[in-house]
Amino acid sequence: MPTSAIGIDLGGTNLKACIMNKTGEFRHLRRRPTQAQKGGPAVLDTIMRMIETVLADEGGSGGILGVGIGSPGFVDEDGTVLGGAQNLPGWEGMQIFEPIKSKFGLNVTAGNDVTVTALAESCFGAAKEVKNSVTLALGTGIGAGIVVNGKVYKGTHGMAGEMGHVIVETNGRQCTCGLKGCVEQYASGTGIVNVAREMCTSFTPQKPSTLARIALENPSGITAKLVYEHAEADDPYALYINDYICHKLSIAIGTILNSLAPDRIILGGGIMKSHELIIATVNKYTPRYCWNSIWERCDIVPAKAGENAGVLGAAALVFEEMEG
Repeated sequence: MPTSAIGIDLGGTNLKACIMNKTGEFRHLRRRPTQAQKGGPAVLDTIMRMIETVLADEGGSGGILGVGIGSPGFVDEDGTVLGGAQNLPGWEGMQIFEPIKSKFGLNVTAGNDVTVTALAESCFGAAKEVKNSVTLALGTGIGAGIVVNGKVYKGTHGMAGEMGHVIVETNGRQCTCGLKGCVEQYASGTGIVNVAREMCTSFTPQKPSTLARIALENPSGITAKLVYEHAEADDPYALYINDYICHKLSIAIGTILNSLAPDRIILGGGIMKSHELIIATVNKYTPRYCWNSIWERCDIVPAKAGENAGVLGAAALVFEEMEG
């Protein structure tokens, strides 16, 4: 009887794979460049070669239940990539299930990369002891994954979880999706940088700000990491930016809470290295934007599943969808 699954975490730069059992113990963790610049067929070939590698490490596929893939964008139930993966040119339109099944004789499933990360948090991380959770990944953009009664919710054609495009300001900043005022344009890494560069001219601090001076004199030197390094040092402009972007993020979280009433919101991604300050600020503003009874029954916590959450969540998806 198969007791393990292959997990694939597909990123724009690197690809990870491992073999994992149902309790989250993993082995044969491998990483290699995605080769995204070579197009969709080359990316699929990289995935196939990675599966070959971990199966060779394992000594065969006899104990493998299936293959799970966490991918940027949306993957339909039949394995067709529907779009949303701008960092993987040529990935849209690819059929990714049949070639893998034909070559290895293994069933395949897939989910959005943040969706499988949310499953990892639910199975092994910050949401392990609750049934309903939403994980927000605050990185270059903002993605989300939804877990309902312990199972991921993918939505129609795998498109659920686009929480980065919750509108938090009417006619606000132009988003790459075509909408205006998406929370991603404020509280993602890219959004924080743009906000910090643009708002420095109207900021009037009561005491000197090193960050504001950098933003004025060398705007290209501003990064989200720099903003939060200065915020941790009580720089007044950095704290002002944190307050501003967390207010926007709180509007989106309030909408999520009113819509889904989860037990827990998990905040992850590169921005969350300053999680104590961010969560404290979000906790200050979110009650303004959701029903009090829901707020009283939910908490907001940092992610815990770690840097391998994507690959572990992809493997966990196999057990969720193929067992029994």
